[in-house]
Amino acid sequence: MSTRFSGLRKGLSWMYPRRLRNQLIMIAVFMVTIPTLTIGYVVETEGRAALLQEKEKKLSAITHLLDEALGDRFTHFATLPHAERIQALNQELAPITERITRAFNGVGAGYYHRALDAIITYAPSAQFQSNVGVTINADHPGREVMSSNQPKVYSGKQVRGNIMNSMQPITRDGNVIGYIWANELSEDISQQARRMDINIVSVLALGLLVSLCLIILLSRRFSTSIDVIAHGLEDLAQNLNTRLPPLSGDLGKISLSVNALAQALRETKTLNDLIIESAADGVIAVDKHGNVTTINPAAQEITGYRQDELLGQPYAKIFSNTHFDSPVLDTLQKGTEHVALEVSFPARNRTIELSVTTSQIHNAHNELVGALVIFSDLTARKEVQRRLAQTERLATLGELMAGVAHEVRNPLTAIKGYVQILKQQDTDPIHQEYIAIILKETHSINRVIQQLLDFARPRQGYWQLVSLNQLIEECLVLIQTTGLQARIDVSKDLAPDLEEVEADGELLRQVILNILINAVQAISARGQIHIRTWQVDDARQAVTIRDTGCGIPEQHKNKIFDPFFTTKASGTGLGLALSQRIINAHQGDIQLSSDPEHGTAFTLLLPIHHQGNTPR
Repeated sequence: MSTRFSGLRKGLSWMYPRRLRNQLIMIAVFMVTIPTLTIGYVVETEGRAALLQEKEKKLSAITHLLDEALGDRFTHFATLPHAERIQALNQELAPITERITRAFNGVGAGYYHRALDAIITYAPSAQFQSNVGVTINADHPGREVMSSNQPKVYSGKQVRGNIMNSMQPITRDGNVIGYIWANELSEDISQQARRMDINIVSVLALGLLVSLCLIILLSRRFSTSIDVIAHGLEDLAQNLNTRLPPLSGDLGKISLSVNALAQALRETKTLNDLIIESAADGVIAVDKHGNVTTINPAAQEITGYRQDELLGQPYAKIFSNTHFDSPVLDTLQKGTEHVALEVSFPARNRTIELSVTTSQIHNAHNELVGALVIFSDLTARKEVQRRLAQTERLATLGELMAGVAHEVRNPLTAIKGYVQILKQQDTDPIHQEYIAIILKETHSINRVIQQLLDFARPRQGYWQLVSLNQLIEECLVLIQTTGLQARIDVSKDLAPDLEEVEADGELLRQVILNILINAVQAISARGQIHIRTWQVDDARQAVTIRDTGCGIPEQHKNKIFDPFFTTKASGTGLGLALSQRIINAHQGDIQLSSDPEHGTAFTLLLPIHHQGNTPR
């Protein structure tokens, strides 16, 4: 047990400061930080609990106000039919709820009639008037309030959305005739809690900063007494044979410990080589001439180059056919050290993303003997970040476009209706010509609006087993015409043994057809379109559609999937954006490669088994 503890302590010793002054600073910081953070956590937790209690009390008080304001009005109009009585009660009670809720920003309140089994009033009426007359679900907490005659506070999804809802039964003459509620959006409560958290964190940060400044100022008093040891440690860092002179008192003990440490370092120097071999990060060292002297197994796996290919070879030879500027060679030649520098590295047969840290290597006489680079592979993480950013951007754009589309469609429908009336009533030929133009343009606008809505909220997916080869054949039938066959040669290389994939066939057909139409439009005179399907691995299949058209300029490649970006005079810029969203809904990927004047290729990567029920 003691041996294991000793090994663990040695493994963590690099995290502990070597200088006494820094050790004292670290201890003082921990003594200040841990209690402060603990207090902050307690304050934040208790503050949130107090905030929720305050909200519950406020909402409960509002329900009592509404109950008092209601009086016996709830029993009025008893002789009227059901719908007319609801309307009459709403007209009488709505001003009461409006007046009370107006005094409480963000609060919604109303009455529910048990006998009529309907919402009588819901304020603010500007937002919730449409709920008047609605019957609550059988499992709604309001029914429990009426049946138990007990008030209740419920947090969850109800008619208004995610809310904190305080409900109180309406009791008259010992009978429960309904219930009153007052609620507030959970998001509003969360925002208040976040503001409280920010204030707490700000105060804690300021306190910690002031404490740290005081600790640093006080620690300066210890600097003078350890200068001798500090200079000795600096020499020891360059030469392990350095020995500190004997000192008296506690400093003498430190001197003896440092000398013992130097001896241990000399004995464990060989261990460093084993550590480098076992490191998870790649390590490459070069001598002062730029020749590779060390490459560990992790570096070989990441870059794809073997040790026997690089040892003794000029490191720059790897990049002889590229324009890559090596950070480690820059450090060797210019002395510029890089820390966590992200670079695109030309590994064997592919380009990868690396986080690179470099430094120069000096010997005991401070002479430059080489340079070292330590790196880790960021390729997978970068791809995840790219997909996440893309998903968030598309979701935001989808919400925006859905709102814009609905706002435009309503007045457009009115315009179209009135123009159609004018067409029937006005027989003037010139006016008829203008009316035809107006109707044509409103139809075009409506088509764009429909594309916006399709992009914002793709239709509910219908997942079934689909053959990619069959989808391609069906799409080719749709686009082939006599004029097309005369100028474009379509060739296919469809893998005959592809199994069916779980997908929405109609959505995939839309994607493939859109890419084929783009390929046809990219070929101005004569050209070719080649379609290939194949099995990527056990879990994925792929489709590549390649054309020999005009290609896509380099400056447009990063925008090609952005909504509304188009180079066509009559295009909307939504086709590829919607296609990408459909492929993402299938947990797949759509890849682009293009060479201006030589053509473009789109590759669809699709999983064989869909993980989920509906596309999003």
